[in-house]
Amino acid sequence: MTSQAPTGFLDARSVQAETMNPQAKRFLTRLTAVTAGGMFIDGYVFAVIGVTIALQTFQTELGVDSIWLGLISSSTLIGIFVGAFLFGWLTDRYGRRPLFVADLILFAGAAILLFFVQEPWQMFALGIALGLAVGADYAIGTPLLSEFSPRSSRGRLGATLQIAWNVGYMIAFLIGYLVTTANPDAWRWVLLSAAVPAIICLVARHGLPESPRWLLSKGRDDEARAVLHRLGWTLESGDFHAEAGERTRVSALFARGQLGRTAFVCVFWLCLVIPYFAIIFFQAAVYDALGLSNAILTALLGTIVVVLGATLGTFLVDRVGRRKLLIIPFWIMAIALVTVIFEKSLPAPVIVVCFFSYLFAYGVASVLCGVYPMELFPTAIRTTGVGFASSVSRIGSAVGTFAFPLVLAWSVPFAMAIMAGVCVIGAIVSQLFAPETTNRSLTEVASGALGRR
Repeated sequence: MTSQAPTGFLDARSVQAETMNPQAKRFLTRLTAVTAGGMFIDGYVFAVIGVTIALQTFQTELGVDSIWLGLISSSTLIGIFVGAFLFGWLTDRYGRRPLFVADLILFAGAAILLFFVQEPWQMFALGIALGLAVGADYAIGTPLLSEFSPRSSRGRLGATLQIAWNVGYMIAFLIGYLVTTANPDAWRWVLLSAAVPAIICLVARHGLPESPRWLLSKGRDDEARAVLHRLGWTLESGDFHAEAGERTRVSALFARGQLGRTAFVCVFWLCLVIPYFAIIFFQAAVYDALGLSNAILTALLGTIVVVLGATLGTFLVDRVGRRKLLIIPFWIMAIALVTVIFEKSLPAPVIVVCFFSYLFAYGVASVLCGVYPMELFPTAIRTTGVGFASSVSRIGSAVGTFAFPLVLAWSVPFAMAIMAGVCVIGAIVSQLFAPETTNRSLTEVASGALGRR
């Protein structure tokens, strides 16, 4: 250990608390904000497209039939499925910084073009382009933030991104609902509004440095030192000195020692998003099917409840640990949805409490989507792994949003039973395999054996 303690991160050979210099704090605040901006944009576009395609004026003006409606509603998920894995791999090969800017250029351009759509296929194609950009940001932003974050606050910083997603969804849902209620013909302006946060975030990302961990993994030590020097850090800060050069290979995701981590991340993420995306995309219909009044207002309140849950999860993630924060909410979600199965014999207020309990518990656990994947993949395949897991999760989202309304129309209890079963699977898998990574360095987590405690 050097005679002068590093000012950026906890030294890997010390158990003392991290100290950060003012320059480092400002940079980390900026990086967190621009990364959260990408998540905000994702939630925003998901909501504005959902609000728009539900309008009869939109369907009539573009001549959208039921087939095109289904294709358009799934277009962003298709784009995310392709974009997350593809851009994740490209980012591990060619660097975080260039693609962290390029994805927002693609998003802003596609959002602007939405204003001029005249045919259903154009809406579908632009939806895929938006999804490609969103998927890329999933794979790039959170790993980049984790690679700069000190271990004591890595969970909290990654968790804030889930709050940003839900805030973006909530704001867009409210704007879209208010604008289209006042003037259904204004749907083009609602779609165009997605370009505004994208352009703001694009400008704010200008000038960000490359990840020193990625540079070190590619053997570019001098460049990594230069980036760290600009921030008042050194290779001895945190565990940067422990990064080793390694080739980016997709096959490494399934190699011995890594396959279990890859499988765990995919399964827990799938079990979280399958019920949530199905329910949130059709929550107005769910509440209506349950006989609850003012379904739109209830849906908006439900999103607020998710934000409150994510806020609590952000507060707890570095305090109680990742493992408990995943297992307990999974069981709460399962119990809440099982209770809804008996909606015919229970008062409406009880059903509302159960749904809100599910949404709150989901909000708490959802913060792990911005934490666990970044920690369980080494630097050389971090964005590839996160992109792969994100793509897999979007398969679940697509299946949920496609199949859920069909099952819901046939039987509300059966639909809830299926979603409860998914949560039970998530709880059991997490109980058996979720590792505890709190207060462990990225290189330690990526290369060492993981215990459950």
